[in-house]
Amino acid sequence: MFKLAKEFFRLPLNVKEQYIIREENYGYIRRGQENLDTTSTKLIDEKEAFNIKKSMQPDKLPPLFSELDNYQFITKFYRDCYDLCMQLLTYVAQCFNIDLDYFTSRHKWELKPDNTLRLLHYPAIENQSDEYIGAGAHSDYGSLTLLFQHEHKSGLQVLDRSTNTWYSVEPFDDMIVVNFGDAFEYWSKGFIKSTVHRVIMPTINSTKDNERFSIAFFCDPNDLTLLSPIPSKLILAQKFEKDEHAKHVLDYDNEDSLTAGEHLAMRLNKTYTY
Repeated sequence: MFKLAKEFFRLPLNVKEQYIIREENYGYIRRGQENLDTTSTKLIDEKEAFNIKKSMQPDKLPPLFSELDNYQFITKFYRDCYDLCMQLLTYVAQCFNIDLDYFTSRHKWELKPDNTLRLLHYPAIENQSDEYIGAGAHSDYGSLTLLFQHEHKSGLQVLDRSTNTWYSVEPFDDMIVVNFGDAFEYWSKGFIKSTVHRVIMPTINSTKDNERFSIAFFCDPNDLTLLSPIPSKLILAQKFEKDEHAKHVLDYDNEDSLTAGEHLAMRLNKTYTY
């Protein structure tokens, strides 16, 4: 999968821009087009990316991805990511002592939205600066995110929201980073926090190629899924005390009737410049 990602990002910009991202949230995102840190309008992400959806037919994809063997491989990788998320969601339901299919029944394969497989490329820059960020500080919008890091290239950092301290997440072979998204913070009344994270840009090193590649799979609840609290005794007495991040991205007056699709649409609308 990383081999295909590298081949795509090596293409000329004018070729990649033929597949520029659509409002349906699939396609190519050029450098500077996305701002994940919605608390800062000046900070623009310096990465490039390509979003792949389950519903994308080969004629909507670049030739590299639509070639039969590659298309079948991408489709299988996408499904494997989805299946892994369903296993993890079953374990989380078990931890909350609720029906084992409570979460998986809200992530049905055939219902919208499509989950998103995202290929990412962070070009190396001359020097680190507050003006340049690979991916601005943000939480993901759905339930779970699988993140594949590559070639021992670090850059991912997660925030301890209680102390406002950033910690690096070092890459290891054959390990996947799993982040909780906003849906779980809603469902658990803040018992589980959505993971605030960012990516620091790699710097140019004369001794090695320091650009960074990663792959993310964003698992989202079905559009009509309510984000109201789960029926678990563990959170029965839990009061949703919102910190600064939650007040910024989860601050809706209709939390009992808010759907996953509505939350996703609101967050995406703040992220992209089309």
